[in-house]
Amino acid sequence: MVGLDLESIDDLDALGQMLKLTFSNDDWQPMIKIADKLYEETCVSYHFLEQDKEIPQTRRPLIYYFGYSQLCKGVALQKLRKYQEARECISRYSDLSWFKGVEDKDKYIIEDFRIFSIGNSYTLDLLEGKEDRLQGYVDYLKYNKHEVFAGLITIFEAALKYDFNIDWALAEMKDELDVLQDSDNLARIRYYTEFLYLYALYEYKQQNYTNAIHKNLEALTVSSILRDNTAFKKMVCLFESFRDYASEEQERNYKAQLKSIFEEMLTNEKEISYDFIHSSHTL
Repeated sequence: MVGLDLESIDDLDALGQMLKLTFSNDDWQPMIKIADKLYEETCVSYHFLEQDKEIPQTRRPLIYYFGYSQLCKGVALQKLRKYQEARECISRYSDLSWFKGVEDKDKYIIEDFRIFSIGNSYTLDLLEGKEDRLQGYVDYLKYNKHEVFAGLITIFEAALKYDFNIDWALAEMKDELDVLQDSDNLARIRYYTEFLYLYALYEYKQQNYTNAIHKNLEALTVSSILRDNTAFKKMVCLFESFRDYASEEQERNYKAQLKSIFEEMLTNEKEISYDFIHSSHTL
């Protein structure tokens, strides 16, 4: 979002949608700017509310936008490795019980953000190398299953950065992993290729080459389905780096995937048959 101008935007729902867009694009600096604007406009509305003045209608209760602005800013700061600033954001939504004008039916939002604050605090702890916090985070993820996917990515990142052995954690979360990997919707999960990539890296590091290459090839398949060219290139480079450890079956799988992709490219771009090009050769 180059040249982002938020001066004239005061619609809380529009700002919330903009935050979701920047998150999906990993656009962290604009995300911080939009989060600050959402926080500012929410505070203006809250000030009017305290004075019994009418405030604009929104899709969600005002307390949601307050918490969401700080949650998003904290995530962006975490991605930029500004961990202390991210913790300051967490402290602003960890306990929203002070927020006035919350109807009984909306008080679940206070609890939701409290739970988010716990998970995000664990995330920062691990990213700062606090291995003693891992068991608590595993327990948290097993209870908050909707966060398992993002949580496992954090665990792999910490393990690779600080040389943690997380075999025991993966064993404890076997049921959660099985559910993730058996889902019919995996190809539509945004971070699935990143999850598989980190899983493969960890297994390579542990010298578990058979499983590492299995995850590598699975990531190659998913990145192709998602047409994620950046991820696909990473998976090819990763496989080539450890190709000597691949079994004959894994080699055949790899070659078959590349052949299938090349066939599609030839057909779509040049209307040329792969079989015609390779009529006298074997891949």
